[in-house]
Amino acid sequence: WSQPNQADAAAELRFLRTNSVADPVRHILHFEDHFMFLDHWTKAPRDLIATLHIPREQWTAGEIEGLKHLSSAIVLYQRDIGFYESHVGKDRVRFVRHGVDVDFFRPRNTPAKPNRLLYPGHYLRNTSMLSRMIQQLSAKHPDLEFHLLVPEAFREQPGLDELQGRPGIVWHGNLTDDELRNLICSCYLTLLPMNDSGANTAIVESLSCGTPVVTTDVGGIRDYGGGSIYPLVENDDDNAMIDLVDEYLNSPKRRDEVSRASREFAVKELAWPLIARRHLETYGQLAS
Repeated sequence: WSQPNQADAAAELRFLRTNSVADPVRHILHFEDHFMFLDHWTKAPRDLIATLHIPREQWTAGEIEGLKHLSSAIVLYQRDIGFYESHVGKDRVRFVRHGVDVDFFRPRNTPAKPNRLLYPGHYLRNTSMLSRMIQQLSAKHPDLEFHLLVPEAFREQPGLDELQGRPGIVWHGNLTDDELRNLICSCYLTLLPMNDSGANTAIVESLSCGTPVVTTDVGGIRDYGGGSIYPLVENDDDNAMIDLVDEYLNSPKRRDEVSRASREFAVKELAWPLIARRHLETYGQLAS
């Protein structure tokens, strides 16, 4: 195989050695990195389970061929279950949400700063919409700060390149866990226009910190409180997103209501002990 790197190959070797015991449940946590691992099976055993992360449009032809070798899978959002079942098998795919450490990612005692908005990440983001939003919101609210948590290698994406050197933009990268949590908690909103999504780490961490999410109605967002815990807007609907940000900025009470509901949703639906129990239940359903 030419594609896997040294770390992936080492992980696969450890996986083989560790699972040499009788009757194991074997779980590949990130199948997209290890799809070639199954190429010697027409169909892998049912007790070999893989988690699938990315939306259907992001799968390459080679990855889809690898998907066909699976007999059991866990997905982190519901929209594409039919697509996955068409390759893995009918009733052989289960939905389990992505979890978050609610004890670490939690609201802090210091109130968030109303003029600070956070944009985290780069994968599947609508960076062109983000750039338009920042320019329009800056004109309406000159005191706003936009804190962009983006690795340097991705700061030339369309839209982000237009924000280089712009007043009111603060770039972040290479944060420690504590610095990441403190940044999320210090911001009034998480502004996250998306083109597509499966599960999204930035969203679950924001929810757990009680930082209301302003995002688009795409992919798996509704499985993580979108539309029920916090409002959504259509992708590329700039006016709707600006109106929603203005609603939060003009009504601290409304913002705090969504903050509390977001934290409650994270504790009740996303805490790792709960997600671990759901995985154990799913192992029993799929591996038998």
